[in-house]
Amino acid sequence: DTDVPQDVADQVIAVVVEALSNITRHAEAEEAEVSVVADGGYLTVTAADGGVGLPEGARGSGLRTLAERAERLGGTLTVGARPAPGSGTVLEWRVPLPAGHGCA
Repeated sequence: DTDVPQDVADQVIAVVVEALSNITRHAEAEEAEVSVVADGGYLTVTAADGGVGLPEGARGSGLRTLAERAERLGGTLTVGARPAPGSGTVLEWRVPLPAGHGCA
């Protein structure tokens, strides 16, 4: 927690809540996993599920909001098919940590 400034930590909470909400509402998944990692000067939130996958061209308001949150902090959002049997979706929300907060 000392590597992540409070404003970024607040965004992470919102990102995890939105990602899990999307999985619950849309994925029809029996499993989901979320990781939050601060390493190499970046903070990365990954949410993956074993659900039905993302429909072609899907970009609902939840994903748009996640992308905007990342962009405001100089980061990115990527969403795609999970590279595993049974597929599903993997979402990666990645933002740089401000100087003085990076992890080695």
